[in-house]
Amino acid sequence: MNDWGRCIDVNRKDLLPMVAGILGMLGDGGTVRRFVYLAILAVLRPAESILRRLIAIAAKDIVVKPRAKRGPPSGAIPKGKGGQVPSFPLFDPRRYAGPPKGKKVPGFGPNIRGFDEYDVTPPSRTAISADDPINAAALRRRIEALLAAMENIPAQARRLARKLARMERPVRAMRPGRPPGFCDRGKRPIDLLLADCHQLALMALAEAKAPP
Repeated sequence: MNDWGRCIDVNRKDLLPMVAGILGMLGDGGTVRRFVYLAILAVLRPAESILRRLIAIAAKDIVVKPRAKRGPPSGAIPKGKGGQVPSFPLFDPRRYAGPPKGKKVPGFGPNIRGFDEYDVTPPSRTAISADDPINAAALRRRIEALLAAMENIPAQARRLARKLARMERPVRAMRPGRPPGFCDRGKRPIDLLLADCHQLALMALAEAKAPP
């Protein structure tokens, strides 16, 4: 029998320095350069997938009775306090199953400014640079949510079990196929860790009574 508790702990410890690395890349400023932003995302996406798989392993044997549906609130809804750490997303983002979407790229826009004008110079195309500053607020909140969830995986597992118990039909937290951030021939430590954790999660869910 596999020791899933030890498996979760070992892989969590392997993930910690990788997340600390992207936190150091983020810095304390409100913006980051585009190349830094993309480098952080290249590690953050697989890191989130790894943690979701560790949470799914921890939740595989948790049985939760579905709660009765609550009615609408009778009074005013209290407002949340600012600065709270956002909740970590427990489910993989699903792939779009419809027809391929057209990519939106910056263009010139309409060239006709007036029916009486024939010699109209189109506006210059905006060049995209690797040094362009990008707002880092959303990225910072994603990393904060990831770190907070890593600190208490059992609580996240119970949260996942409660969400699954409220669903009318069983749904896996992990999407079919490749996990988000997966790289076929990735040789980075984060790529190898994701591949290992994905296989471990599939093994764990195969022996679970109710697949999270």
